[in-house]
Amino acid sequence: MKTDSHVFITGASSGIGASLARLMAGKGCRVSAVARRRDKLEALQAEYPNIMPIQADVSDHASVEKALHLAKAQNGQIDIAVLNAGIYQPVNAAAFELSVYHQHMAVNYTGILNCLDGLIPEMVARKAGHIAFMASVAGYRGLPRSAAYGPTKAAVQNLAESIYFDLAPLGIKIQLINPGFVETEATAVNDFIMPDLISSEMAAKQLLDGLISNQFEIAFPKRFVRKMKWLRLLPANSYLKLITKFTGHQRRG
Repeated sequence: MKTDSHVFITGASSGIGASLARLMAGKGCRVSAVARRRDKLEALQAEYPNIMPIQADVSDHASVEKALHLAKAQNGQIDIAVLNAGIYQPVNAAAFELSVYHQHMAVNYTGILNCLDGLIPEMVARKAGHIAFMASVAGYRGLPRSAAYGPTKAAVQNLAESIYFDLAPLGIKIQLINPGFVETEATAVNDFIMPDLISSEMAAKQLLDGLISNQFEIAFPKRFVRKMKWLRLLPANSYLKLITKFTGHQRRG
């Protein structure tokens, strides 16, 4: 990664996105910081003049097109895209709200597709580029309260793996980011103990280390990831019984 790289980061107004924008800017990168809340982005620019605030909604294709155009007009071709924008709302499927599920898919998954539509053609043309997809360990298997969020992250995981086969041979670096619990505005709504919780600053440092590496999956914190990967190997019945026991959710039938 060159110190003057142009880094395009979505969901940059808070959490991991904001922390990563600061880290990248501190290393001399030209950062295009994209999010809906312009005031938060301008606060980042006040800290680092090489952060360019771009207000956009990733779920709106036209908004993303405009954001990409502004980013390239100001900072040149995009070297690294960290597609980080996402939402999380815990749900209870017994009180099903279709709009909540649609919103998660629109931001967490379709938002990435909207970005790829403008990123991939140029990267293919120059046979270079780097795209990192933000998923979550919540995409490994179903979890309580995660029925709206988890499936979108599972979709992102599958998307990143599938795209890898097409783009990696063309010289485009593809990576998948799977964080565990990170202290952000999103996770602040949780009313349960979050194992191995880390700060967004720590998450951004581990993410940056991963981006510099050649590994496909960037997953952290390591101890929690190991637990989740072990759980992923369990047969469905064993998994459901175990998660029910440790989370206190009742299972009937």
